[in-house]
Formats: sequence, C-alpha cells, structure tokens
Amino acid sequence: MDATERRITDLYGKAVDQLGSDKAAVRIGGILALERLAQANPGHRQTIVEVICAYLRMPFLIPSSVDLGSTTPYTLQNAIPDVEQKQEMQVRLTAQAVLRRHLLDSAKSDGEFWSGLRLDLTGASLLSFNLSSCEFDEGVFAHASFVGTARFGGLKFGRSASFRGAYFHGFADFERAHFSGQARFDEAHFARPCEFSEVNFDAGARFDKAKFTKEAVFKTANFHGVTVFDDAEFLEAAVFTRADFISDIRFLRVTFANQARFLQARFRGPVTFGATRFDKEALFSAAHFEGRVRLRHSQFSGGVAFKECRFAAGASIRDTVFNGNVTYRDAEMGSGVTFQEVKFEQKVTFTAPQRGRTINFHRVLFDGPTVFLNSEGWAVRFWGCSVATRENMRSAPYGWVVSGGALPSGRHEIVRWNAPLVLP
Repeated sequence: MDATERRITDLYGKAVDQLGSDKAAVRIGGILALERLAQANPGHRQTIVEVICAYLRMPFLIPSSVDLGSTTPYTLQNAIPDVEQKQEMQVRLTAQAVLRRHLLDSAKSDGEFWSGLRLDLTGASLLSFNLSSCEFDEGVFAHASFVGTARFGGLKFGRSASFRGAYFHGFADFERAHFSGQARFDEAHFARPCEFSEVNFDAGARFDKAKFTKEAVFKTANFHGVTVFDDAEFLEAAVFTRADFISDIRFLRVTFANQARFLQARFRGPVTFGATRFDKEALFSAAHFEGRVRLRHSQFSGGVAFKECRFAAGASIRDTVFNGNVTYRDAEMGSGVTFQEVKFEQKVTFTAPQRGRTINFHRVLFDGPTVFLNSEGWAVRFWGCSVATRENMRSAPYGWVVSGGALPSGRHEIVRWNAPLVLP
C-alpha cells in the first residue's frame, strides 16, 4: 500500500509540475495525466478536481473588443491576437472538457462517472461552459464570468449551488435543472436571455438583487422552500407562467420594466409584493393563490389582469396605485379581499361566479369607470371611498350608491343606499 501511495504521489507531483510549464502542450498533458490518475484512483478524485478548478480560477484576459455574449471558442480564438493566449484558451477548454466528461450522467454506464464531487470555480472565467446533463454534489460559481453560452440544462445538484454575483454574458440555459439544496443567484447578472423552465428548486432559491437584462423564463418551474426575489430587476419580460410556488415567495422592491406573466401560476404559501414596480402589463389570469396575498406600496403602470384568479386565503392590497385598466372578472375571492389606500386611475371591473364573497374598500379612490357585475350575493363594504364623477360608477354593488353632493375635493362619496320610507 505504501508503494502504491508513493507511486500515486509521484505521478500527481509530475502532473502538477506540468501545469506550471510555459508550454501549452505540456500543460494540456498535465491535465490529461491528472484525469488518468483520478480515473484509476477514486480516492484522489476530489483532490485532482480541486487542482483543475484552481487552474480555471487563474486569470484569463479576453480582448475588450470581443462580444462576450455571442462569442464561441472559434470566434474567440480568432479574436485573440496573442499566440500564448490562444494556446492558453485551448488548455482551459481541455480542463472544462475533463470535468464534463466525468460528470455526465451517461458516464455512469461505462464506469467513467466521478460521484460526490464539489466544484469550486469562484471567480473563474469560463468559456462556452457546458455542464448540461451532468451531476455532482456541490457547485460554487460565485462571481464567475460565463463567456458565451452557459449550458446547465438537466444538471443535478446533489446539495447546494451558488452563483452569487456570477455574470452570464451570453444565454444562460438551466432548463430542467434540479437543485436538491439551496440555489443562490443573488446579485447575479444575466446580460442575455435566461431559461429556467421546468427547474426544480427543492430547498429554496435566492434571486435577490439579481439583474435580468433580457427575457427571463421560469415557466412550469417548481419552487420548494422560501424563494426570494428582493431588489431584483427584470428589464424585459418576466415569465412565470404555470410556475408552482410551494412555499413562501417574496418580491420586495422588484422592478418589472416589461411585461410580467404569472398566468396559471400556483402560490401554495404566502406571497408578498412590496414596493414593487410594474411598468408594463401584469398578467395573473387563472393564477391560484392558496396562501395569503399581501400587496403593499406598489405601482402598476400598465394593465392588470386577475381574471379567473382564486384567492383561497384572501388578499390584502394596501397603498398601491393602478395606473392602467384592472380586471377581476370571475375571480374567486375566497375568505375575502381588502383594498386599503388604493387608487384606480383607469377602468376597474369586478365580477364573480360565486356568492357570499367579501370585498372591503377602505379610503379607495376610483378615478376611472368602475363596474361591479353579479354582485348581489357579495358582502361589499366601502369606508371613505369616492369616485371622480358620478358617471364613473357604471353599476354600484347592491346596497350602495354614489352621493349626489360633491365633497370639498370635488369627488363623490360611495354611501349606503337606504330604501325610501313607505307610509301605510
């Protein structure tokens, strides 16, 4: 055993020495020698992977003239003027290929899969990085720079994964990835579109302070555990269609600069939107809110659709302004919805297919056309609410009317209707 270990140590030392060579071909030989050593000696695989990752963490300069988002190894090779840098790029691509080759799920069948590994690529510059359909225990990519397309589709993380502060210059593909531990994308920057469709976040996800410059797609993603998008920026469309939020979900101080789509999304736990800005349309049609909904101090500049939504545990909407048209057509209000200090500047429509639902309005301002349909069985209450003109109230809820006299502000208050006294 001692002789075997001495032999392994000798081979390991020689391979590591090769990585320090000034010749690219020798460095490539060193990486491949380490690969052979790890394949033959499973107990040394983690150590060898740490050496390969440490090599990838070393600085690699890319000319400023290169478009980091769309570049490929071929175009980058042609754009680098320095011969040594061209050769170094080939060394790094070899190191990346070694990691992929032994982390592929398909490698299990031929005995080349390396299980239970931890990758630490903190701050690394990774070129057209591809770990799609791979599997490993833990990955640390904090502050890494992904040049060109980054492929993680179908990847399985056995434990935690950190992309905190990572910069994705090109398309980021995480479709059908599986995060068994917590996934951290806080402060990450996505310069091109990113794809998180059908992703499973088993232990929560953090996207606080993340910046999505282009379209961000989370269709049919499953969010288990607490999910946080605080201070995130979506500069293009944010797509959460049919996403399933199993636990708490929080959007505090989030900017949706373009369309926000939560169509048919399912919120099983509490959901909070606080100080959130919707610059374009916000679409929640057919979404199911099974936990309590809290909407605070937010601004909706475009149209808002809550058509056919289900608020099973009720909702509380406070200190919020709706600048565009709002519709609650056929929404099921569950245990009730409360609007407090809310302003509707354009048309708002309330209809419901069920009876006995409660809607409370406290100091709400209705500036545009206001429509209540099929409200006979509702328990609708107004406290200190008013409309800009009497004509704006197209159909008041049963038992309520718009006052004839104007308030000092020129507005008209919504008051209870009292039946006229009929003398015998």
